[in-house]
Amino acid sequence: MPQIETSHISVRPATAEHRAFILALLPELAAFGPPSWRSSNVMLDTDTLVISRALDGQSEGASVFVAEDANGTPLGFVHVCAEYDYYSRRACGHIADLVVAPEARGIGVGAALLGVAESWARSRGHSLLSLNVFVENRHARAFYDRAGYFPETMRYVKPL
Repeated sequence: MPQIETSHISVRPATAEHRAFILALLPELAAFGPPSWRSSNVMLDTDTLVISRALDGQSEGASVFVAEDANGTPLGFVHVCAEYDYYSRRACGHIADLVVAPEARGIGVGAALLGVAESWARSRGHSLLSLNVFVENRHARAFYDRAGYFPETMRYVKPL
């Protein structure tokens, strides 16, 4: 396991040099074991497409940020975008993806990425920041709970 410098975590906009690192982390989005009706391969294909568009500047209003240690080693990333709140019909910030490299978990990377996502949303005048997390992803749900996020609705699905 590579050594990680934990004394300083910085977050900055992702650049072309981060693409391989970010795309290599995408399988982590399904590592918890998605529901049986979801294909991990389809999830990976979709995540790759959406993140690639954001990295290429093809997704209006979307940004990708990468966390690095003091040596410039990438540790994780967050992909944020704007969407509309159903009830207020106002634009709000949305965390589309947040992934911390397995070897960098537990040192504050996720919290640093959440902080940047919140700053990004505030800087755009959003009064709400949302995210989605699979019910089965208990580790992520506990992390978001500790960070002050809470469930608002539950989406029910029935495979047909």
